[in-house]
Amino acid sequence: MQITMPNMPETLTYAVLASLGIDLITALLLAVRSDWLGVVLMLAVAGGGFWFLCRRLITMVPASGAAAAGTVLLLLCALTDFASGHPYYGLLFIVATVALGFVFLLLQQGATPAELRVGGIVAVDMSATAAYLQMLDTLREAGVLTAEEHATKRAALGG
Repeated sequence: MQITMPNMPETLTYAVLASLGIDLITALLLAVRSDWLGVVLMLAVAGGGFWFLCRRLITMVPASGAAAAGTVLLLLCALTDFASGHPYYGLLFIVATVALGFVFLLLQQGATPAELRVGGIVAVDMSATAAYLQMLDTLREAGVLTAEEHATKRAALGG
């Protein structure tokens, strides 16, 4: 039996569906506890994920756009919790907001996400240019490219 690895659109679809499923299960668990504010906030998070990703799966959302939208959504959740008298939950949302806001700032400054593998599937990958530069370095170390060829190709990429 041969196992095939999913391609990027399939991986994205699985990740989005898993995220929406976790959000909905969390909302159901909060409903059992009669935490209606939590239910509304979790449904808002699920709705935000659906709005940005599921409506048009063919459109790739840049990481900085997703981080910005997530930051705004988490901030709204924090403000809602503070206004409703749940400061502990509000503080947790503020921590998440600050962390995601920091990621947004790094992405705006041109930081490249590191490669992250989850269960053998690439969840976050480096940019195409960074991957190409890494490949050039590997080819040079293996002796396939000379130092001059490596420098020429690297200069052509701006690296």
